[in-house]
Amino acid sequence: MPYVVFSVENADRLILMQPPLVPKGFPTFKQIALSYIHAPKQSRRTLSGGFSPEEPCARDAAELIRVAFIGKQVKFEEDYVIEELKRNAGRLQLLTGEDASVMLLEAGLAEVSENLPQKMKKPLNDQYMDLMKAAKKAQKGIFHPKAASRVRQMREMTVSELTKLVQVYNGKELLVRIERAISALVLIISSTEFGDTQIPVHLAGIYDILTEDNEVGMQAKLHTECFLLNRNVNIRFDGTDDRGNILVSIISRKGSFQEELLSKGLAKVDGRDPSVPVQHDKLVKAEAEAKRQRLGIWKNFVENAAKDAEVPDGGYKISAGPPKTAKNELLVVGANGASGVAYNGPVNFTGRLIQVVQGDTIVVREEDTKRYTRLTLSGIRSSKNIVRDQNGGSPECRVSYYEYAWEAKEFLRTRFLGARVVVSVDYARVIPETNEVRPAASVTVLDSGVNIGAALLEEGYAVYFLGRSDVCMNASLLQAAEQEAKARKRGLHGDQPRPTTILTELGRIGESKGRYYLSFFQRGMQGGRPPTLKGVVDLVLGPAFFRVFIPKENFQIPLKLAGVIAPSAALRSNMKDDPFAEEAKDFVTCLIQQREVNLQVYTSDRGGNFIASVMLPNGTNVSLALVEEGLATVGNADGLPFVDKLFAAEEDARSAKKNIWSGDGSIPQRAAKVEAEQRAAISTQLVLLTNNSSSSTNYTISEVSEDGLSVYLQEYGLETDEKKAQIQDLINRTVSASVYLPKKKGELLVAEYKPEKLWCRASVVKILKNKDAAEVHYIDFGNTCLVSTKHIRSIPDLHEYDIVRKTPPFAKLVYLAFLKKEIPTTIAIRGAADIIYEYSDRDIKAHPMYKDCDGSAYYMITVSNNQKSLSEILLQHGYAILDKRTASLFPSEYKRHEAAQETARKEHKALWQYGDINDDDDFH
Repeated sequence: MPYVVFSVENADRLILMQPPLVPKGFPTFKQIALSYIHAPKQSRRTLSGGFSPEEPCARDAAELIRVAFIGKQVKFEEDYVIEELKRNAGRLQLLTGEDASVMLLEAGLAEVSENLPQKMKKPLNDQYMDLMKAAKKAQKGIFHPKAASRVRQMREMTVSELTKLVQVYNGKELLVRIERAISALVLIISSTEFGDTQIPVHLAGIYDILTEDNEVGMQAKLHTECFLLNRNVNIRFDGTDDRGNILVSIISRKGSFQEELLSKGLAKVDGRDPSVPVQHDKLVKAEAEAKRQRLGIWKNFVENAAKDAEVPDGGYKISAGPPKTAKNELLVVGANGASGVAYNGPVNFTGRLIQVVQGDTIVVREEDTKRYTRLTLSGIRSSKNIVRDQNGGSPECRVSYYEYAWEAKEFLRTRFLGARVVVSVDYARVIPETNEVRPAASVTVLDSGVNIGAALLEEGYAVYFLGRSDVCMNASLLQAAEQEAKARKRGLHGDQPRPTTILTELGRIGESKGRYYLSFFQRGMQGGRPPTLKGVVDLVLGPAFFRVFIPKENFQIPLKLAGVIAPSAALRSNMKDDPFAEEAKDFVTCLIQQREVNLQVYTSDRGGNFIASVMLPNGTNVSLALVEEGLATVGNADGLPFVDKLFAAEEDARSAKKNIWSGDGSIPQRAAKVEAEQRAAISTQLVLLTNNSSSSTNYTISEVSEDGLSVYLQEYGLETDEKKAQIQDLINRTVSASVYLPKKKGELLVAEYKPEKLWCRASVVKILKNKDAAEVHYIDFGNTCLVSTKHIRSIPDLHEYDIVRKTPPFAKLVYLAFLKKEIPTTIAIRGAADIIYEYSDRDIKAHPMYKDCDGSAYYMITVSNNQKSLSEILLQHGYAILDKRTASLFPSEYKRHEAAQETARKEHKALWQYGDINDDDDFH
């Protein structure tokens, strides 16, 4: 399968790209590692905002592979998978035969790994070891005495250093390396001229179309990465924009890279940029050609609509009100210039500000319809410079807010959240990826008359901006507000360094990492109660599921509400919403979305979601409020300090027939499932057979069952032996009787056990009429055999034979205590049976312990009271699995058996041969 090397993350970790399988499709990517070797790792950004330490010669190793492989076709031969990294490990070769691993080992820039997931073939192992030894002998690369000096000390440049850098290089050309593409137009670069650092730059004269058309925006980013990522390119510094972003042009003999993007419709000319690059005319020409060919963002371009939107003198069109169509509709100009869509929503309405999405985007809940309307503030543009740095597929994401993006959002949230506002829509735009017609509006607080956009501009957290087709009824007010901020040098217009806010978003981090982070939230726990943390509910995802920002830890976490199960929306198209799911989410959204709350984090679930109680500063318990409104049921509330209040509130809501308790409602599907699981859980409970002080009884093991973990026990003693002898004497009298043909399954009769030529009581398991035989189970011993009918006799229907018919079997089936009923492999079953058979010729002591839902009895079997149990011996040999359900019944005995299993696990015996096995709860 042909691949192209897409990027070189480290010398031994690369990303390969396979061309799309269908025309205009997206390529597929494969994260790989070079097998059997270890190369030094380069420094990379950490979640805290700094750089990780770099290993000696890491840059040299990565450079060797980059120069030889980047952008070239390769062959990849997979050897194994590294589960921890989610990467395929193998050998990488150019089509001309050069091998990446061999190149690194020859240069002394890699070592053969000591801990290999699988054994390397001898010829390959010999080749790699010889190469590494030769490099060591020649003191190459990492084996050089001064290798430690080949380390970069990576750091962030300060604002003043960046300013000086731009002043020095403004208008000059420089050779740089493209380290990363944040988007099609925002790049991270490095250069030997800068030292050990990386800086972000923006391509001059154009702007990103990702927010207008997500699909085309992603194509633009991919195009940039395919041509620039990990490449050395010439750039020209073109100054900075009004937000301090460094503007550059990537230039070559063919022209600029901006022209390349524009010619394919993957960007737009930014005529608003005050620092217009010298090739502006060429950029306009390239964009015009893309429009003509209907490429990229211009695929639906309508020339007449675009002309109508233009103003002859090149200025912005501003009017005192929105242009109207028939029936009070607003004309909508799409992001790609297409027309023909109208905004049919209300032009003027009153509502409540319910969410701040970004500094210039909010959500208002209309008072009349209760509908949520997402809108942008007309004439306003706040920073979108928000960088998400996610390490591969890691669920931990470092989010950096630059240029007052965080401050703008927080200003609106803290000042205006929950306020009653008057919305006057000025214009609307089509969001291509969702076809959403999003209104842009002037928003005014009803009580105070404050214009929200103007307030934001006065603080300097946004800039005034109108596009050519945009209109705004409060243009003069907004312009005056911006002039005020400039005069006072506030925010974006000030001389102070612009702040950066960094937080860590936790996604589906899983159970183990969930427990790790839980320790942060439970520091200072007293009396089993977690401390109270202050947080902000950033987003309500469902009635009982939120994303919450914890300022103290600088984390944003997924949080589930403790003690309740609320109605939820359908997860799939073929499913239905729970009744009142929408009402429940609306109730919680109005109550706590983006509000400051107090949390107590109790635990985390398997997905890494944190379970917590949430309270407003006024003391409102959100769990309790949901239950009181009949919008949730009580669930998993054991141990919560307010559990009694929850049950009382649920009973009151049920009595009042509120919402889910009404005739139109029902309990959530998940609550019904939990109830079913609780009922099922009863079936897995263990019941004590006797107390632990009871004496053991003497037995012998007469048979081992096919499962390897259950045995037949024969009790012995004077009274028992006398009864056995009496029954045997009566059985022996039947031998001379005529042959008997069994009539039905389960019938009790007499059959000969041929190996010992002993006639015994037996029950019929199966009748084989065509073979004149029957499969019988010898009830006094426990074994089962196929017996010819000539060796079968009936039990005479005489009074003296009542003892033969009515005496219970002398062999009873029991399971070995502390062990799960089933063993997942045949080898383990045979091994367990072999060990148990060694005990069949000994007198043993058997102590009844417990029984399960099937009625199966579990006994602890030992040779004497001071020796290990048979269960311990099987666990120690790795032939059985410990049943964790017994831990609470017999704590001290359980610990002994657990230690026995741990011995087998550490020594990789039998079931543990290949490491830890899945403790599947289905094995009981």
